[in-house]
Amino acid sequence: MLKYIFSFVVVVAIILVAITVGANNDQLITFNYILAQSELQLSSLVAILFGFGLILGWFISAFFYLKLKLKNIALTRQVKRQTQQINELTVSRDKAA
Repeated sequence: MLKYIFSFVVVVAIILVAITVGANNDQLITFNYILAQSELQLSSLVAILFGFGLILGWFISAFFYLKLKLKNIALTRQVKRQTQQINELTVSRDKAA
């Protein structure tokens, strides 16, 4: 629980720093993207692109975290199965002796 609170505080702090840096830039710029173009304040564009990058980074990190979690579950299942097989072989060896 503490980890999630700390992560949230760090994310909020980063966003506040990005907005503060961008707030001093009130120049209008023309932003061309694939389908159209628009005029935005530089501070708004910085905040939008920073937020997009942050969300994209979280998604990529979540993908790799989920991939590792699933691999961990599969390996844990394999270890349990092998431990059970070892125990069965040990018991059958002890009975034969």
